[in-house]
Amino acid sequence: MRPRQPAVAGVFVVLGIFADLLRLNRTMRWVLIVIAVSSVVAVVMLWRHYQVRSLGQDARYQAPMRRYSAAEKKMVRGKFDKALKEYHQAREMLAAIPGIDLETDFYYAIVNNSIGTIHLRRGIYGEKGVASAEGVEITRNPGLIELSLGFFETSAAAYRAWLAANRPDSTHIGRLRASREGKKADEIELEPFERYERALSVTLCNLGIAARYLGQVDLARERYEEALQLWPGQQAAVDNLAVLESDLAGAANAKENP
Repeated sequence: MRPRQPAVAGVFVVLGIFADLLRLNRTMRWVLIVIAVSSVVAVVMLWRHYQVRSLGQDARYQAPMRRYSAAEKKMVRGKFDKALKEYHQAREMLAAIPGIDLETDFYYAIVNNSIGTIHLRRGIYGEKGVASAEGVEITRNPGLIELSLGFFETSAAAYRAWLAANRPDSTHIGRLRASREGKKADEIELEPFERYERALSVTLCNLGIAARYLGQVDLARERYEEALQLWPGQQAAVDNLAVLESDLAGAANAKENP
């Protein structure tokens, strides 16, 4: 029986899973396609909202985010070492910007999530960061998975801090939802706080995956459920929570019926 593989929900880097699709069976292939498409759509909306600031109004972000974009291209080509190096360079460049608040910065959160994603993939699949051709052997490196947790937590903390200071009150959110009744999803333009919530949801899902592989089952469930509260229907979180619950049910059944 093949082990189930996690749907790592990176930001932009989820494109890298397409390289794995031809190696998977038909059912898993469609699951990963849905995960990839939903994650990429969310990121496109996030990037569009902040592109003006990074490439226009605030020139301080130009250099680090160009480095980040270069890292993304290497990531989708499977050049993990070079991508990781450039992600770290982008991170250092952001930290060196005078007056930047790293505790709430959107870009800093994105870069940390991307770094964590590489460590997580390598912690699960080995140095190449991808599943074997048969999808059978999974090499686990707890040290790398533990390392990924730190980057995911830094990313999540930045999103949380921004939302704590900028999320509108319940009255505004209620009016917003009422104004959207009857509208199709593609007719709705997300507000900034909703984009932050979705970005946080993606990072929380990655946190859940890391926690699951470290044996922290309760924490994994909490992160998946929180991810779904922020972004109901987020496919990666839905899929990974279902796998977790299925595995726990199977373990309980095996214990009762040895």
